[in-house]
Amino acid sequence: MACEIIKVVDSVVYVRIWDVMRIADMKTLEKVATELIGKGKKIRLLARIENFQGWEKSEEWGDVGFIMSHGNDIVKMAIVGDERWKEDAFIFVGKGMRKTEIEFFPLPLLKNAEVWVTS
Repeated sequence: MACEIIKVVDSVVYVRIWDVMRIADMKTLEKVATELIGKGKKIRLLARIENFQGWEKSEEWGDVGFIMSHGNDIVKMAIVGDERWKEDAFIFVGKGMRKTEIEFFPLPLLKNAEVWVTS
């Protein structure tokens, strides 16, 4: 696994992703989000990507079932990492194609990202 759920505080999910993100990693995140959504929570995600190498090659990334069912239950998403991943990350999470507020922060601005995603 290249994904660790650091903590969940109320509706804020703190995640660290490294190396190559795999479908199994995404399924783990979706499971946690689905459980919180089932409790009536609107999700806020803080994803810290470090030593990131991208996403595994797989046709399964085309499965948009979770986004179609629960995309609007994720209200904010802060992605924190190396600037070289900014555009790819925005494409991956569908920035501009969904209601979720999504912003990218360089690693030194992790605290700013946390303030933004929790406000």
